[in-house]
Amino acid sequence: MAPGLYPSLHRAQSPDGVLSLRGYMLLLIAAIMLPMLILVAIVAWDYGRAAQRTIEAQRLDVANNIKYMIDREIDQTVGFLDGISNAPGLRNNNPAIVDRIMDMARSRGFEALVVYDTTGKLAFSPEAAAESVPSEELGFSQIMAGSKVFVSNLIAKAGRKPGLYFVSVPMLDNGKVVAMLSGGLPPQRLQRLFAESGLRDSWSAGIVDRQGILLARSRLPERYVGVAAQQPMADAARSDKMAGLFEVVDRDGIRVKNSFERSKLSGWTSGVAVPAAIVDAPLWHTALTMTLIGIVFCLVSLILAMLVASYLSRAIQRLGIAAVAIASGDVVRMPASNITELQDVSRSIEVTGAVNRRFEAQRRS
Repeated sequence: MAPGLYPSLHRAQSPDGVLSLRGYMLLLIAAIMLPMLILVAIVAWDYGRAAQRTIEAQRLDVANNIKYMIDREIDQTVGFLDGISNAPGLRNNNPAIVDRIMDMARSRGFEALVVYDTTGKLAFSPEAAAESVPSEELGFSQIMAGSKVFVSNLIAKAGRKPGLYFVSVPMLDNGKVVAMLSGGLPPQRLQRLFAESGLRDSWSAGIVDRQGILLARSRLPERYVGVAAQQPMADAARSDKMAGLFEVVDRDGIRVKNSFERSKLSGWTSGVAVPAAIVDAPLWHTALTMTLIGIVFCLVSLILAMLVASYLSRAIQRLGIAAVAIASGDVVRMPASNITELQDVSRSIEVTGAVNRRFEAQRRS
C-alpha cells in the first residue's frame, strides 16, 4: 500500500470546537487527576493539622506536668511545716527545739522560718531573712480565716536576691489556731521541675507568681528570675483563667506559641513556649511533600496520556489509509493491532472491502 497515492487523512488544522484524540485523553486525565489532587490536598492538610495538634497536646502535657509538680512541691512543704507546727517547743520558742527544727529545715532547703501570733505580729524568727516581711504578704488573714495553707508570691526583700517565697500553715493548740508558721524557700529549688516535666530542648518554660513575677525559667534563670514575665504571661497570671493559649515574640526574638496552666493550690502559673516554626513545620512539610508528589503524578499521567494518545492516533490513521485503499478496490492487509476495538474495526473494513470487490466483479460480469 502506498499512502502517497490516496488523499491525505491529516487535517492541516482542527475545526473550532473539535479536539484531537490526544486532547480528549488529556481532558480525561485532568478529570481524573483534579479530584485526586484536591483529595490529596485535603488529606495533607488534615495530616499536617494532626501533627500540629500532637505538638500542641504535648505542650499542654508539659504545662500540666509542671503544674502538678508545683502542687507536689507545695504539698511536701506543707507536710513538713504541719509536722513541726505541732511541736510545743516551737510554739514556746524553746531554744533547743528551735535550733533542732532549724537544722531540719535547712536540710530541706528552707532559708527562713517565721512565727506570727494571732495579732499578726512577729512572735519570733530564728533567721533574720524574713523579719521585715509583713504578715499579710504571707497570708495571715487567710490563715486566721481558716485556710489550711497559703503560698505567697516571690518576696524580693526576703533573703538573698531574687528573694524567697513562703508557705504558711496554722499552728494549732487543741484544735485552735494560736499562731501562723511560715517557711521561706528560694525559688531556685523550682528549677529542677523542668527536667522532670518532659520539657524538650528546643522548648522553654517558666513559672510565675500571682503578680506575674518569674519564679523559675528554663533558660537563663539567673538573668530573669525575679523580674516580670512578658506582658501576655503576666496578664494570664493576674487573670482568673485556669488555662489558655497565646502567641508572642519571646525575649530571644523568637515567635513562640504558649500554653499556660494555673495551680489551684498555689495560684502560680506555669507556661510552656514552643517556637512557632516547630509547631507549623509539620503542616508546611506535609503540604510541600504532598504537593511535590501530586506534581510528579500529574506529569507522569500526562506523559502516559500523550504516549497512549499518540499510539491510538497512529493506529487510527493507518486504519484510515487502509480503508481508503480498500474502498478503491485494492486488496490491502489491515495493520495489526493489539487493541480489541481496533481489531474489530479492521475486520469490519476487510469484510466491507471483500463485499465491495465481489459486488464490483458481479457488476462487470
